[in-house]
Amino acid sequence: MERFQKLTVVFILLVTFARLVIINLFNLVPQEAYYWLYIQRPDFGYFDHPPMMSYIIGIFTFLFGDTEFGVRFGVVILSVITSLVMFSFVREISNDPKIGFYSVLFLNITVFYNIHSVVATPDSPLLCFWLISMNFFFKALKGEKIKDWILGGVFAGLALYSKYTALFIYFSLFWAIIFEKRFKLIFNYKPYLAFATSLLVFSPVIYWNFSNDWASFSFQTSERVQSLKSISLNYFFQLIASQLFELTPIFFVLLFWILFFFIKFWRKKSFEEKYLFAFSYPVVGFFFLWSFRGLVKMNWILPAYLSFLALATNFIISNSLHKKFIVRFVGFGLSLILIIFLFIVIIFPVTPIKKGDTWNGWKELSTEITQIVENYPRKDSVFIFANEYKISAELAFYTKYKDRILAENVYGERALQFDLWFNPNDFKKWDGVFVYSDFNEFSQIEKLEKYFDKVIFHKRLDINKRGKVFRRFYIYICKGYRGK
Repeated sequence: MERFQKLTVVFILLVTFARLVIINLFNLVPQEAYYWLYIQRPDFGYFDHPPMMSYIIGIFTFLFGDTEFGVRFGVVILSVITSLVMFSFVREISNDPKIGFYSVLFLNITVFYNIHSVVATPDSPLLCFWLISMNFFFKALKGEKIKDWILGGVFAGLALYSKYTALFIYFSLFWAIIFEKRFKLIFNYKPYLAFATSLLVFSPVIYWNFSNDWASFSFQTSERVQSLKSISLNYFFQLIASQLFELTPIFFVLLFWILFFFIKFWRKKSFEEKYLFAFSYPVVGFFFLWSFRGLVKMNWILPAYLSFLALATNFIISNSLHKKFIVRFVGFGLSLILIIFLFIVIIFPVTPIKKGDTWNGWKELSTEITQIVENYPRKDSVFIFANEYKISAELAFYTKYKDRILAENVYGERALQFDLWFNPNDFKKWDGVFVYSDFNEFSQIEKLEKYFDKVIFHKRLDINKRGKVFRRFYIYICKGYRGK
């Protein structure tokens, strides 16, 4: 085994061990609890996302139980696979194992990759399968072997089965063909065979949407378009701030620096460099343009950063930037500080960060709700609901009442996947325990009174840590549900 290959393996083993420790040390964030709740009712699709992450959670909670470790173990494994593929892909594309090693190192000192290596979200399998698909499509463009086109299509399909954003794989592949002036491929059957293969892998999700009035497709497409506003800089600056944090300042600066050099020396760029460019900058550009009219969530761009980091690694090593003081100690040092700070804030909460805090208080709330239900006069006829899916999902995970936890659908509002799981009318004449948080205030108690015979304030639960209130929950007892 060559030197940089050994260094890569050792580095991956070290960060993996650290992640296996970290995943035990904080409550599930609401999205994790929500995807865990998916697999309690296995299906080909769900309202918000395709089911890949929930399947992975299902496998490892079957092995390790319904614990934080079980829910998150799969994303740690995915992070190992992604790092190994990154090394193999970049080593092949650059013909330099040193650049392969540094690409893995740089990937693992970004904030976004560390988050999605310990938190179970659809972005984790998306990143993994996107990178593998990109690898096979690179081989397909170089050798035009039918097996590489098919394998690229299979993994693009698995990426789609993880998150709809994976459709940008074909958007990027189109630009790779254009940049290389391989126009004949547009009329060749092979790219279309790859796309058909992806659709075949993705077909269970298509079938689920067909069976559910295209609910998920509509939510993620037409409703996103309808949410667009007139041109404004608010969302644009939000996107800049989020990407500055997730990508870390050193790579955020390089994102624009490398773009400048590509525009200036485009004709001198190799096929490999243009390929990486095609899988990064068109996607980044699309979402930056979108941000002038609508919200771009901080994780939507992430797959494009895989190929960008390969470009950035080659740029840094080729120009010996990693040896310069300002890059090594200020740039990379700041990246490490941000990662360390992130995990300190999560594991050892020092000060409240308000809505940015999505992991504190869930066990305390669940203990309180469990006591209320267990001491209730007719505990078998009481359900639990909240004014957002996040609270409902957390209570489903940390209590034993997942089969009677609802959301806003109780009082006639839309409730995402909960609308498909539960018919509130099945709970007529039951009593309800209602919860909301100061992070998402609920000022429509009078609305609840239209659906229940009586609504009674029960308690304010303060989540205290180190003498500070991190968040507050408000609990109501609602008697005699009248139904929708």
